[in-house]
Amino acid sequence: MIFNKNNEGAAELQRLVGNYFRSNDFSAIESEIKSAAGVVRRLIGPEVFDRAEKYYNSTDFGTQNDTLDQRLLKAIQAPVAQLAMVRFYQQNTLSHEDGGRKVKINEGSEKMPWQWQYDRDDDALLDKYYRVLDDLYIFLEENTVSEWQESPLRKKLAACFVKDLDTFQEVFPLEDSHRMFYILVPFMLEVQDRIIRPIVGDEEFEKMKTAPMPEELAEQLAAAKRCVPLYAVITAVKRMSIKVLPTMIVRRFSASFQGSRGGNIDDAATQALLQSVESEAIDAKKELQKAVTKRRQPVREADLVPQNSRDKKYFMT
Repeated sequence: MIFNKNNEGAAELQRLVGNYFRSNDFSAIESEIKSAAGVVRRLIGPEVFDRAEKYYNSTDFGTQNDTLDQRLLKAIQAPVAQLAMVRFYQQNTLSHEDGGRKVKINEGSEKMPWQWQYDRDDDALLDKYYRVLDDLYIFLEENTVSEWQESPLRKKLAACFVKDLDTFQEVFPLEDSHRMFYILVPFMLEVQDRIIRPIVGDEEFEKMKTAPMPEELAEQLAAAKRCVPLYAVITAVKRMSIKVLPTMIVRRFSASFQGSRGGNIDDAATQALLQSVESEAIDAKKELQKAVTKRRQPVREADLVPQNSRDKKYFMT
């Protein structure tokens, strides 16, 4: 585990998230820390996570060091801690005793919050988890971490036509969310096989993935890069939820959105998003089909109307 070295787990959490008291009993949140660590480990790849964990448990570990391993450890600890906080506070609203679940009423001027306040706080904690997860992905991209370059997720990304967030956002904005971009990687691969390959054909599809790519396929690839993000978003929303998208994107499609990612998001918002994106996706698919047809059946440069001379007493048609 990458927390609680020398039994200072509560202090470590306080330094990372800010709103966790050092006096808290770390054992109460320890199970959530382990669970959250498993989630982050799967997201970035076991080799990357294990490198940070190995460093944390080694004699080289030191909070004042500014090495790559030290910075990598902090970048990984942050989303683990934040996700554990989200889950921990969602569960400790009620106490679970032998006599059933109970609400504890605090003494003094404090009182139990309203449900909407719980929801708003959950949203804030979850949004912070997304932000620190984005920071982790940015760190991995900007620094030479060999384990990340060889991770399963990066290998999947290497097979995508759209290989970075900026290229994706030229078609569909993700509010600069690296987290969302990497969630969509498997969907992009599926779209390539399910939609792009049948249109361009197996042979040309494989050539479009090679480097250097034949120049005559450039227009096809450009059209494919417009199709893939749109169909990937459609697939993700249909199978998961509109709530996986960044908050500002959801806000645009939900008339009843009030800053919450919870109950205010209705089916109408999902349908509005799908209707908008599907329309663009169909147009992009048509452009890809046109590009393929244009390359395979180029327009012959021939005069449809012959040049007739005025000096002749006959004409040609």
